[in-house]
Amino acid sequence: MNNKVAIERCPSYDAEEVYRALKLAVELSGDLDVAGKKVLLKPNIVFDVQSDKQVCTHPVFLEAAIRLVREMGAKCILVGDSPGLQTAGFTAKNSGLGETAIKNGAEWVDFTKEKIDVPCPDGKVMKKFTVTKAAMDADIIISLPKLKTHQLVFFTGAIKNTFGIIPSITKSALHVRFPKREAFSSMLVDLNLAVKHTYALMDAIIGMEGPGPGSGDPRYIGIVMASSNLLAMDAAACAVIGYPPLAIPVSREALSRAYWLSSFDEIEYPGLLPSDVRIPDFVKIPIKKTGSQLLDFILLPPIRRLIESRAAGPEINNGVCIRCGDCMRICASQAISLSGEGSERRLIIDYRRCIRCFCCHEICRAKAIDISEHKPRNRSGG
Repeated sequence: MNNKVAIERCPSYDAEEVYRALKLAVELSGDLDVAGKKVLLKPNIVFDVQSDKQVCTHPVFLEAAIRLVREMGAKCILVGDSPGLQTAGFTAKNSGLGETAIKNGAEWVDFTKEKIDVPCPDGKVMKKFTVTKAAMDADIIISLPKLKTHQLVFFTGAIKNTFGIIPSITKSALHVRFPKREAFSSMLVDLNLAVKHTYALMDAIIGMEGPGPGSGDPRYIGIVMASSNLLAMDAAACAVIGYPPLAIPVSREALSRAYWLSSFDEIEYPGLLPSDVRIPDFVKIPIKKTGSQLLDFILLPPIRRLIESRAAGPEINNGVCIRCGDCMRICASQAISLSGEGSERRLIIDYRRCIRCFCCHEICRAKAIDISEHKPRNRSGG
């Protein structure tokens, strides 16, 4: 692992353009040795949806990554991911990622088929994780994140993408165990310390802005990135879209461990600089500060709880909702239920149970769940 992040322009998802850009980025960043090794390519699949939605890593990006590691001498290429509601036999059909893997001679892996416990002796909040066995069988994991905003942790990139090696609904239990941003970020960093054999190639040709990672809007960025340093890559991506890296809880927590970096000033850019490709009007999720640590300290617990209860939260628009039930299934705190009969049936959220993990918003392919900046409420829609 070095401190280099290579940023290369890539104007479209033309297969040759993506391959050329990725190859140059890898050459500039260095430290990718796959010769004779078993490689796991891990794209980002929030939920399995068509590539034009820009929710998932693009299949052309995956195709270029497979071609590249094969030409670099990889012995075996595996491809897989586990979205929040993965069922056994999941093949990423709608996104085209499963078909792309098989068509290009890679093996698609069902992450729920075999699991393994991995110790995390250096973990702050976790000392053991249950992950897909494929992640530990591989000699190297190459993460293929898409540059997007994220309601819970503001930005999702290389470090957050590792969360997908935890199979299916098991991830929801971790949201309940670590409902706060800081604690959840600590868990993500622990996971990345437990699984260290990782490199990253970022799909930032078209990213997602606004209410990501599943319900935002596609945004053209026009770059790809490569690095053996996941924190350095995430910091560079944040700089491109205008987030200060220290404002992102995952990056801030990772920096405090001093494994990837001791300072963001240590990052080297052998190609383009983030300032060369910065998107000044990228629509980000606002990071609101409390403004007074002293006030936080002296507030009585009932007052703190009242303030927290009025924090931004999910709202279901029942006029848009298709009643698929995915939000109920993914909610590990069992805060969502179906009420009423016949045409009056609607989903409601028990805000006393809701932990504001935003998994329901993330998984809703109908975009029927919004995030309210004021006191959330149940909406009838229409």
